[in-house]
Amino acid sequence: MQSTKSAKNDVRRESARDVILTFGVFDGVHIAHQIVIGRVVDQASALGIDAVVISFDPHPALSISGKAPPVLTTAARKIELMKSLGVDRIVAEDFNERFSRLSPEEFVRDILIGRFHAREVVVGHDCAFGKDRAGDKWVLKKLGEEYGFAVDAVEPYRLNGDIVSSTRIRAAITRGDLDLTRRLLGRLHSVSGPVVPGKGLGRKIGYATANLELQNQALPPFGVYAVQAHVRENQFCGILNMGSQPTFGRNDFQIEVHLLDFQGDLYGQSVEVFFVKKIRNERAFASLRELADQIRQDEVVAREVFNAG
Repeated sequence: MQSTKSAKNDVRRESARDVILTFGVFDGVHIAHQIVIGRVVDQASALGIDAVVISFDPHPALSISGKAPPVLTTAARKIELMKSLGVDRIVAEDFNERFSRLSPEEFVRDILIGRFHAREVVVGHDCAFGKDRAGDKWVLKKLGEEYGFAVDAVEPYRLNGDIVSSTRIRAAITRGDLDLTRRLLGRLHSVSGPVVPGKGLGRKIGYATANLELQNQALPPFGVYAVQAHVRENQFCGILNMGSQPTFGRNDFQIEVHLLDFQGDLYGQSVEVFFVKKIRNERAFASLRELADQIRQDEVVAREVFNAG
């Protein structure tokens, strides 16, 4: 009769080619994530095998509690960032109800070993997996001994004394600390979405805007911001207004961006905007002329921001 240990080794030997991998949500692909992923890439490269990231999508909280926090990166942006770090394969794992019910051992046996043939698994200090988050780095190390793969748990990375995490970055964005957000992410924070039809009010005062449709993305406080915008392969400087449009007597959230020195139609195109600096808070104006005068001043400030950068 085959022993349990032998059976587990047989699962391990099914591999045609081993990989080094990591798994998790990786929302934001922030500087601590980059260290973990960098470790995967470096060690895989040294062995001449693939570096793999299993990225849970949607956020596990959606399956567990029915509500997910605002994301720091869209799924497409996350893949783009991981590719830039040298990852060979990025797998978007559908974190559905069935997946959420896997025990820690089932996750290791069926996913890490059965599907990906992991030779080594690199995780962060706070790694959690399996039903009810029952698995941690210690459970993973124990399962690694049983199934024949190494586990490398990376120590927490701190900035200004506090651990870098997606939760910390969301908090910084919410209170409008763009400088700390930039240092924690290792880049400017951005949001992206398709351009959708608006009321055309900006065009009437000489400042045509692109209205963006966003899906649960982390946003700083309402106001006017100097931004960089990416449209396909092109980059533009711009002014972004985010809020409820009080001048027009409305209370509906809207995010719109005016691209400096741009002429053309952006409807239906995807635009990514990077928050550079806040110019002012949102406020109501007595007339459209007063609003137009203020936007001209905003443009002057925005150009100074870009020229200084």
